[in-house]
Amino acid sequence: MNTIRSYLESMFAKLPNTPDVIKAKCELGQMMEDKYTELVNEGKSENEAVAQVISEFGNLDELGDVLGISSILNHESGNFTAGRQVTLQEAQNYLDDKARYGLFHGLGTFFAIICSCGIILAGSLENGSQKTIVSGLLFLFISIAACVALHTYSSLQMNKWNFLKKEPCSIDYGTAGMINDLRRSTHDTSILQRTIAILLFCTSYIPLIVLSMLTGQSVFVGLGVDILLFMVGLGVLFLTVSSSREDGYRTLLNLNNSSCSSEYYSQNNGENYYENKTVRIIMSVFWPTVTCVYLIWSFLSFAWYITWIIWPLAAVADSLIKAIFGTRKEEDQS
Repeated sequence: MNTIRSYLESMFAKLPNTPDVIKAKCELGQMMEDKYTELVNEGKSENEAVAQVISEFGNLDELGDVLGISSILNHESGNFTAGRQVTLQEAQNYLDDKARYGLFHGLGTFFAIICSCGIILAGSLENGSQKTIVSGLLFLFISIAACVALHTYSSLQMNKWNFLKKEPCSIDYGTAGMINDLRRSTHDTSILQRTIAILLFCTSYIPLIVLSMLTGQSVFVGLGVDILLFMVGLGVLFLTVSSSREDGYRTLLNLNNSSCSSEYYSQNNGENYYENKTVRIIMSVFWPTVTCVYLIWSFLSFAWYITWIIWPLAAVADSLIKAIFGTRKEEDQS
């Protein structure tokens, strides 16, 4: 059946991705599958069945009237350009680069969050010397430099893949299958990483509260703030790595959501999409904004025992927005 599906993809690769073409492709695919099953049940070998199916259904010009796409075949297909087809090796290289990008970008953000830890700890020391303050400033500058370097390097590494979002591209059946298999194999890991991130966010205030209650010394309060920043930074790192990998899969699988009908069966599925442009923009920065609000509110009020409530409230708001404005892309079955 894989041979028949690959042949079906090549037949429709240069046709526009219109509802009529999609319907015709699904109908022809079902006809070919039924004929293949019938021939195998009659005692034909797999190779013989495939050859006979292709010989009977392999000419779109003859089937145009039956499938209802003769006008498209005669008038429109000649003017349609399928665009660039991303090879299996290119897809693997892109996913590898995307994984490195997520790691480096996450580490850069981690250093940006903890950059003030040295200054906070040095300032909390009652008898802090000038060397202590200088050490804190040195840690600040090194962390900022590391943040800028990692963000710049990771962004430059991904520049070569800009064509995926700027040019019409598509992937074939085998490449889409490989991406879906990888996505399924890393699904549990992604859930674990996001769960750890949420736990780090929700419990990051606990060390600060404990250290503040057990001792009245400012040095322990400063240490508690440093631990909080470190836990938040780790949470952001886990989220960035997980989100970057998922974004890589989504980008490749969404290539076939363009005007080319190639590999319609393996389009991205199960994703939330927001038709309203304003909502789409808001949701793209929703969780980073929640994180910033949480940190700003916490540092201004020092009410760590209250500010954690922003996380469950944000989760509820996220679910409500998805339920009201989100559209679920369901999987097409061949």
